[in-house]
Amino acid sequence: MADNDQMTDVFLYETRQFLEQLEQMALTSEDNGEFAADDVNEIFRAMHTIKGSAAMMSLTEISQLAHAVEDIFFYIRELHPAKVDVSAITDIVLTAVDFMSGEMDKLAAGETPDRSSAELRQSTQSFLREMKLANGDDPDVDLRKAKAGPAKKQAAATAAATPPAAADKPAAVQPAAGTANPAGKLHIYSVNLHFEPDCGMVEVRAFGVLDRMKNHMAEVHYRPEKLLEDEQAPAQIMARGFELCFTSPDDEKTIRQLLDETSFVEGMELEELPDTKTCEFWPAAPEKPRPPAASVAQQPQQPQRSAARKGKAKAPAEHEMISVRVDKLDRLMDLVGELVIAESMVTQNPDIRGLELSNFAKAARQLHKINEELQDSVMSLRMVPLEGPFKKMNRIVRDMTKKLGKKARLALVGEDTEVDKKIAEGIADPLMHIVRNSVDHGIEMPEARKAAGKPEQGTVTLSARNEGGEVIIEIRDDGGGMDRDKILHKAQEKGLLTKPAAEYTDREAYNFIFAPGFSTKEQVTEFSGRGVGMDVVMANIKGLGGRVSVDSRPGRGSVTVIRIPLTLAIIDGMCLRVGESYFTVPISAVKRSFRPEAGQIFLDSDGQEMIMERQQCCPVVRLGQIYHLEGAEDDAEQAVLMLVENDGHLYGLLADELLGVQQIVVKPVPSYIKKLTTTTGITGCTLLGDGSISLIIDPAKLGGLIFS
Repeated sequence: MADNDQMTDVFLYETRQFLEQLEQMALTSEDNGEFAADDVNEIFRAMHTIKGSAAMMSLTEISQLAHAVEDIFFYIRELHPAKVDVSAITDIVLTAVDFMSGEMDKLAAGETPDRSSAELRQSTQSFLREMKLANGDDPDVDLRKAKAGPAKKQAAATAAATPPAAADKPAAVQPAAGTANPAGKLHIYSVNLHFEPDCGMVEVRAFGVLDRMKNHMAEVHYRPEKLLEDEQAPAQIMARGFELCFTSPDDEKTIRQLLDETSFVEGMELEELPDTKTCEFWPAAPEKPRPPAASVAQQPQQPQRSAARKGKAKAPAEHEMISVRVDKLDRLMDLVGELVIAESMVTQNPDIRGLELSNFAKAARQLHKINEELQDSVMSLRMVPLEGPFKKMNRIVRDMTKKLGKKARLALVGEDTEVDKKIAEGIADPLMHIVRNSVDHGIEMPEARKAAGKPEQGTVTLSARNEGGEVIIEIRDDGGGMDRDKILHKAQEKGLLTKPAAEYTDREAYNFIFAPGFSTKEQVTEFSGRGVGMDVVMANIKGLGGRVSVDSRPGRGSVTVIRIPLTLAIIDGMCLRVGESYFTVPISAVKRSFRPEAGQIFLDSDGQEMIMERQQCCPVVRLGQIYHLEGAEDDAEQAVLMLVENDGHLYGLLADELLGVQQIVVKPVPSYIKKLTTTTGITGCTLLGDGSISLIIDPAKLGGLIFS
């Protein structure tokens, strides 16, 4: 069961990688108006691999569909037809990718992939037939068989003329006592399978052989023994093949036919052992070299390999890569977080406060340095580029423009910007909604753009950049922009206005699009009109600890700006004390802190405390009053005022004491704290060095409460 689970995980990971690759190559080819030779080979290889892997997993519908799509690219690769409908083939590839992705999701959820691909296969085969006819080729000729016939005959002649080398066979073993095979009932076979050097996942493919042959083997031994657990198994298989010794009631011809069905097998050695032998695992034999051609193919990055052997040149070192489960990285990150807390508890222990401990301070500085380096290293393991989520938007733009009759392209900038893996996964859904909104509401029809003096094809630009401890993502379009009056009218109908419409700034008006159930579309379509989507964007971005804003210029387009932290696990925060309670504010939101002077804080007409900053009035919030804390300082001149900025709005937090900057590990707020006090504007909590709990203030949530 464990092996099957591991094989499923590997299959899902590899297949999803191939599906993403297929989608992007198909879209790129459509943009270029042709399938380049390299892309044809890559798409063919990807479909061929999916076909073999799916067959190994007994996913017949996926395997057969991959085979049907693979046939199209086999035909293009072999005959180079002049008439190729790139757009139609792209539709076929994308439809197949959608089908396979849906079945992968079922498999990942523990369900049985049960959807039939018969209709898709039939339409794919019909398209291939029509393409052959259009290019003057016989649609009934099987190119694979025609191409493979002469090669198979030549291979058979070569095999007959070349006797097997005795040194290439595993050492035979003597019968073990009490394990003699009953004559005439079971045959004993020795098999060695050599996989193609670049097929990948050889350990999984070897496991698939065992799974497919399980009903034809009575007793089996194989090497390597731990296929899916031993990290060295793939290298051992590539070095000396996958070796089996088993008993079976089937004859040699049947066994050979079964093994011939294995995908990506480069060579096979099959021998029936005499009945006097026993089916035990042979003793370890020295690694035998692969055939010269295979050795060269296995390392294409070393074109002067033979020269390197002679000492004339040295091949460059190859970077070793391994795949690691995300939950293991999550656990490692949790441990680093606990280490940060433990460091604070040691270095800020009340028992050593006020003591002159120079050696301790030196050791503490070294510990802090190591912890920071460890944290940076672990964070780098979790960082992934935004290229994946960004490129997925190509499909959104392509599908929408075709269905809406619009012309638009997607431009990517800074897609190599890296963020934490969880953030990269969490940003995908908000990006989809914003890009769809840009194409549907922003980009005009080609005729309207032409009349306005614009190119018929609109542009949606998706960009990312690092700025301090945040990643700034912008989604910009050159469409018609937003209609301020229409948005405010709709907001008034829904009762969202809290002041006269004329008093709203443009940015405040545009931000109504993030309200739940808000839509300016009169008719519900496949893409909009239901009032869902942009409110999901706001909720998801806030869930990632980020914030979002939108701006627009009539006739020029709109821009949506998303600001998200690089990571959600460990942040730098400014710690405050209010009475006997502690609070932490993310350092990225803090502008400055100071002790107010007499008369600096004043009351407005509504009785709200205010302070002048940057020639604007900023609200002042007493944390003691908001959270109903006893013992909080009432005299503002004896307190500390921290100015916090969120979405361009400044406001002040009044606290008793400023404790300084500290690295904090974000934890969820315990349920008992939620019961004891209000947690408005609180996003989590952390442990301080003395073991006290500090509540983490979310500047966006608290700012929304102040300015609502």
